[in-house]
Parts: sequence; structure tokens; C-alpha cells
Amino acid sequence: MRMPNLSLPPPAAAAPLDEGQALGVWRLLKPLHDGEQAHAGQWYSAHHALATEQQAAVLVLDRSDQGAGVMLRYADQTGDLGKLQHPHIAVPSDSGVTPDAHPYLIIEGRHGEPLLPQLHRLGLRERIELLVQLCEALRSAHQQGWLLAELDPAMIWLGPEGGVRLMGLGIARIPDPTDPFDRGLSLGASPAFVAPERRNGEPPSLASEVYGLGAFARVLICGWEDTPKGLAPRRGSAADQWPLMRATQQTKLDALLRAAMAESPEHRTRGAEGMADELREWLGLSPQRSAAALAEAAAGAKPAWWKRWLWLGAAAGIGLLALTAHVSQPQTAAAVPAHSPHG
Repeated sequence: MRMPNLSLPPPAAAAPLDEGQALGVWRLLKPLHDGEQAHAGQWYSAHHALATEQQAAVLVLDRSDQGAGVMLRYADQTGDLGKLQHPHIAVPSDSGVTPDAHPYLIIEGRHGEPLLPQLHRLGLRERIELLVQLCEALRSAHQQGWLLAELDPAMIWLGPEGGVRLMGLGIARIPDPTDPFDRGLSLGASPAFVAPERRNGEPPSLASEVYGLGAFARVLICGWEDTPKGLAPRRGSAADQWPLMRATQQTKLDALLRAAMAESPEHRTRGAEGMADELREWLGLSPQRSAAALAEAAAGAKPAWWKRWLWLGAAAGIGLLALTAHVSQPQTAAAVPAHSPHG
């Protein structure tokens, strides 16, 4: 992908762009309301200028060092990001600069629209099912060497088929823990979704990722409030928003939310994988086990399987010998009297 010129004029928020505005081969359709102001720009829907059935989402960034940094980051990673495969994750495929020098990113495909403005239509179970989908998508990303370095609620969308869609602008390579200079790249997400250790300069990790997931889960379950620093989740009980929930369900859900957002990384839920399993259990579903875990379980079960059949085989053999002895003995005894009158 061609790197755009990033010699930008003074910082400025992006002014609304008109329908039909050309950005490369794409034409803007309408601005999309995302329900919060944590990110650095404005979303639009768009279609291809020549093939109008081809659609895309466009994020026009503020004209700032942060906006330029976001675009440079994905211009640098676009080759690797293109290999990240999951139906619930979408990543930028192109970038550029608007006529008034605002950086923008293109995410091709049909992705639906931001989730938060549509949340009022979803019940509690539907919201938690979306959380499970998000955690499972990150489980797959981990297996491919990526994590969600910073979670911004504006990047979580409701797809056209009703599933979650992570607009992966916060995704980064899992840092090397042995490299003191590998600190990841900040996208300026709302502070309420950034783990305490990240605010203190630590690199992104699976533990900081689960903190952001916990904050987002609390937004979906308990609601949110607008603060001077951006959107923040409410800290009450799940029962405040869902008073008809059974007490046992409420207790488990509150404990799950507290564990995901524990101040200390050591006390948090063990990654998106653990959070997915706990949410599935709350929904009454069996855990989604990874291929590695299934293989390990199968290997561990193999000796017990063979031992069980070995004992069954031995018991069957002993039984067969006993039956043969029992059957052959009366047949011999009966043969003697049958021939004795002719002896």
C-alpha cells in the first residue's frame, strides 16, 4: 500500500464530509453514529466508485499527531494484518488523506454499524452472547499472534447478520516480554477501558486486554455514563439494570465483572479465553475448548481408554473359557449313555 504524505497542517477535528465525497476509489454515503467519543474521528459508510455493490466503512481521523500515528501504524502493519482471519474481525485495507489533510482508514466489506446506538434493542442474553463472540474472536487472534492492545467501544459493531464485528484498529502483535522497548502503540482509547498498568507505561498484555473486555462487558450489562474523559462503564450491580434476574445469576455475573477488572493483573480472569468460558457457563453452555486443549485431553484419556478395554477383554476371555468348560462337560457325559446299549 502506498504511504500517504503525513506533513499535516495544524491539529483540527474532522469537519463533517458530504455524501458523495471522493476518497480515492471510495464515495461516502452517510456518517455513522457510534454512541460515544472515545476514538479520534468519524465513521462513514461508503461504496466503491465503479462497483457500487462493494461497500466499506471509513474512519476519518482528526488532524493530529495521534491521527497520523494511527494511520502510520496500520500502513506499516497492513501486510501482516491482512493475514489475520476471523469472521468477527475486520482490519483496515487502505488509507489516505482527505483534501483538507485528515488521515482516513478504509475497512472493506459490509460490517453493519456501531453497536452502542443499537444496544437498547438487545436483551441481556443477546448482549452476553455478543461478548462471548468477541472473546472467542480474540481467542483466535491470540493463536495467530495478535491481541487487542486497546479496546474502544466505538470499534465494536453489530454486523449485518446480528453478530459482533470488531473493527480491529486496536489490534497489535503480542509484544515480546523480554524486549524492554516493546511497549506497543497507543490509539488514545478512553481511559476507562485502559488497564492501570497500561496507564503506568507497561506494554499491552493478555491481562490488560481482559481489563478492557471487562470494562466493555460492564458497559453492555450495567450501562455507561459520559464523562469529561470519555465514556465510562457504571460500577453498580448487574441487578440495577436487570432487576428480574435471579439472585444466583446476579451474584455470578457481578463476580465475573469484578474479576475481569481487578486492579492487579494477577487477580484478573485468565485472558479472553477464560472470560469466554465463564460467560458461556453463565449462559448454560459448555466451554469452547481450543484444539490444543482437546488434543491434550484426548492424549490424557487414551491410557484410561485402553486400560478399560484391556480389562473388558480379559474378563470376556475368562468368561468364554468358563462357558466352554461348562458346555463341553455335559455333552461328553450325555454321549456315553447314548452309545452304551450298543456296546
